Amino acid sequence: MKQVFPSAISWWLFGPIIALLIGSGIYAAAEHYLLNALVVLPVLGFICWLLCSTYYEVQPEQQVLRVVSGPMVWRVPVSAIVSVRPSNDLLSSPALSLDRLCISYGKYDSVLISPADRAGFLAALLQLNPAIRHD
Repeated sequence: MKQVFPSAISWWLFGPIIALLIGSGIYAAAEHYLLNALVVLPVLGFICWLLCSTYYEVQPEQQVLRVVSGPMVWRVPVSAIVSVRPSNDLLSSPALSLDRLCISYGKYDSVLISPADRAGFLAALLQLNPAIRHD
């Protein structure tokens, strides 16, 4: 049975961005800059989509870690995962928090994620691949 782990969210990071977008949209609408106000809506919608739909799914049947963030989807074979380690890297990634895990897989590939339940997530991966190195 698949296990779904939602992303942790750093609201201090996204809150100001959302407030700025809402404020600029309201200001643009009040000043009759309707086109500017309409431009804000898709950006705000995209950010909300990412906030609501970023999660990490461990699929034991397929032996796959599925990482979903809005329209983007990564599929990582659990057997290819070499290590899972904590990271505070600021690189763009499907992680909504700066408290991240770096999953290294294959020869040079990696993905940064931020599951809310880090211990449960790591346990689910180790159940499928006990050879994963972790901190």
